[in-house]
Amino acid sequence: MIHTGVAVALAAAMMSGGLPDGMLFMESHPPAKKWESYEVIDSKSLPLQLNPCFFRHRRDSGRLETRAVLYTGEAETKYEQLVVYKDVQHAERAMRLLRADLRKCADVGKGAHRYRNFSKPLAVGDDGLRAGARFFESGEQAVAVRRGAAVYIVGEMAWPSKSLPLGRFRGLIDQAERMTVKVCELPELSC
Repeated sequence: MIHTGVAVALAAAMMSGGLPDGMLFMESHPPAKKWESYEVIDSKSLPLQLNPCFFRHRRDSGRLETRAVLYTGEAETKYEQLVVYKDVQHAERAMRLLRADLRKCADVGKGAHRYRNFSKPLAVGDDGLRAGARFFESGEQAVAVRRGAAVYIVGEMAWPSKSLPLGRFRGLIDQAERMTVKVCELPELSC
């Protein structure tokens, strides 16, 4: 249950355009050191951060709001993104498209330009998946979940195995579970 003051503040933020400040967990970060960067991006045209086919433009439709936070350090990369759609059907289509992209680009390129992507279902929110990617000397793992009309993606640099064991995703899954509760505070989502 939302307290009335919180609900009013969230509704005002959405009506004035944009997600409320601090909606994403990484927005509250310590000051960046010289070798680090934090970038907060509010743009409906930003592609999904879990982007196995490396599309330069978004391919989904029906977005109301999008925010992403990207962190880069010396030996670490992390990101999170929240996309709020105008209805559940658009969010469901975005998840289907993401799954199709993970299948389409499961193994592309050769040699140092080879990319392999793996994914498995995840029982978080209304619909979820965990994914891993391996590429030359690096990789990433991510979790994507849909709750109502919102899709949340959180990922980090990693070297995943094809089996994608749940234990290696525990931190990302915890963050996704907390976000599935937090997005229900947004006035346009009916959870």
